[in-house]
Amino acid sequence: MCKPLARVFLALVALCAFLPSAQGAPSLALETIVQDGLHQPLFLTHAGDGSGRLFVVEQEGRVRIVRDGKVRAAPFLDITTDVLAGGERGLLGLAFHPRYRDNGRLFVNYTRKP
Repeated sequence: MCKPLARVFLALVALCAFLPSAQGAPSLALETIVQDGLHQPLFLTHAGDGSGRLFVVEQEGRVRIVRDGKVRAAPFLDITTDVLAGGERGLLGLAFHPRYRDNGRLFVNYTRKP
């Protein structure tokens, strides 16, 4: 189950709709993308592969897939045995190669266990 702070985080990272206001300055809109199923989410991204999947980085070392408002049961990536998590440490970032659809390459930033 997502903690309330995680829900706020996910609503904020899904804040991609910039709509012009009457004065021409951008206005913002929030959208909840998932209610439950994540633990310590830190980052949200997409692969740029046209699949519609969203990828959520969990601090403990998992990358979870969100699609149609639901978290898939199996993680996309699970490196929890290699990650030293807690405080400012853990799986902290994820970037997909610009040609991920063709080459399947991605990059992660994490704190490694000794």
